[in-house]
Amino acid sequence: MSSTIEQQIRVAVVGGGVAGLATAVNLLDRATAAGLDLKVTVLEKGANPGGNLQTIRQDGWQLEWGPNGFLDNEPATLRLVDRLGLRDDLVRSSDVTRRRFLLVDGRVQEIPTAPLAFLRTRMLPLGGKLRLAGELLVPPRRDLGRAAADPSTDETIADFGRRRLGRAFTEVMLDPMVKGIFGGDAEQLSLAAAFPRMVELERDHGGLFKAMFKLARERKKTKKSMTDAGPSGTLHSFRGGMGQLVDTLAETLQSDPRAEVITAADVQQIGRQDGQWTITTADRSHGPFDAVIEAAPAHAAARHLAGVDARLGELLGRIPYAPMAVIALGFRREAVGHDLEGFGLLVPSRERRELLGALWTSSIFGDRVPPGHVLLRCMAGGAANPGVMELDDEAMTNLILGELRSLLQIKGAPEMVKIIRHERAIAQYVPGHLARLAEMDTLCAAHPGLYLTGSSYHGISVNYCLKEAELTADKVLSTLGAPVAGPAEVN
Repeated sequence: MSSTIEQQIRVAVVGGGVAGLATAVNLLDRATAAGLDLKVTVLEKGANPGGNLQTIRQDGWQLEWGPNGFLDNEPATLRLVDRLGLRDDLVRSSDVTRRRFLLVDGRVQEIPTAPLAFLRTRMLPLGGKLRLAGELLVPPRRDLGRAAADPSTDETIADFGRRRLGRAFTEVMLDPMVKGIFGGDAEQLSLAAAFPRMVELERDHGGLFKAMFKLARERKKTKKSMTDAGPSGTLHSFRGGMGQLVDTLAETLQSDPRAEVITAADVQQIGRQDGQWTITTADRSHGPFDAVIEAAPAHAAARHLAGVDARLGELLGRIPYAPMAVIALGFRREAVGHDLEGFGLLVPSRERRELLGALWTSSIFGDRVPPGHVLLRCMAGGAANPGVMELDDEAMTNLILGELRSLLQIKGAPEMVKIIRHERAIAQYVPGHLARLAEMDTLCAAHPGLYLTGSSYHGISVNYCLKEAELTADKVLSTLGAPVAGPAEVN
């Protein structure tokens, strides 16, 4: 390791959500490993750090403001869990979450997981099943993987689905999956940006089924698990909810003399002069800094960076967001006739419902409710139905209840209602997204010391943000001329 340098390196992180907090912790850990004198300042607009990872507790109910959990298949996340001493606080989701449901033709139907069961399902007509099997015969596109260089090749998820899997599968299966993950419209999202793994499978193996068969053979030969071959994993949270993760990150920073976390810091402008960065908030100026990591959502970053680079600000401002309302409904167990033995229910667009889906939270994590109760986490709005956000709380509750009553055999009024409104919930990776990111990378490179990170760019999940936090910290220190330790050396 290098010896401590004489001049202190100062880095600012704009945005105190999970991406910004984790990046700051990684910076300090890597600075320690490299023997660097580094100070990091986190500027958070809200009254408390954490962003959307907040856990609400009231009268025995535990509700998530944002994500419900994370999959245990990302090494960066597990490294951070161990770094923060949270391993013993992990809570594994119930095994019943393997069962998932769709609303098809007005009926709640379980999604089959075995091939033979899928052939027997009534979710797809016979023609749709035959067309799905025909995916083996569909040739791959020759321009796969070129969306960043040539936006004209950027295919929507719906176009991909119809081309490879057929219209019926796209409408019944792909459409609600996209709504459940992105709150988005499969007709408007880029496959290459939102699900790059799908592009890789078609490009490398010639098709999805061919890829599945080949990967299954490889797993059998090497005795690897499903996690080794692709997206998988088990959903986890923490005893104190997802808010425990960001609370511990913030506490870790606040206890480190090399860090400061400044809340209620509404950044107005980021500027650069004589090779140094300054940040202006509503009440003061901060800096100078050797580097600035912009970890706020893209729409906020657009405003912050407009004075640094107008084109960069314009591109950031073009990244759209889907609005989302979360309607948490708590009932006595006997008030809900459905057994709720599963993860939840998603609703395809063709069902023409206001409800996007509902997670059966008390089945996923049983310690989130008072004894003898159940908790439903319902979603409304999304990219395809932003108008529902205009309803007041009572109207929205009645609307969702009206749709749920017959589907889940609900009687009576809920004992607990909590509505959480996200006017800009989830970044939407529309066609051309990867090409815009490539141009943004070029523009950032023209301003040494400027970095972008967070869920607005390459991945929306907590896992992605934590993986990117490691990569961003490495990039910053490497650019500043510091030796970079690998994860094993740091942790």
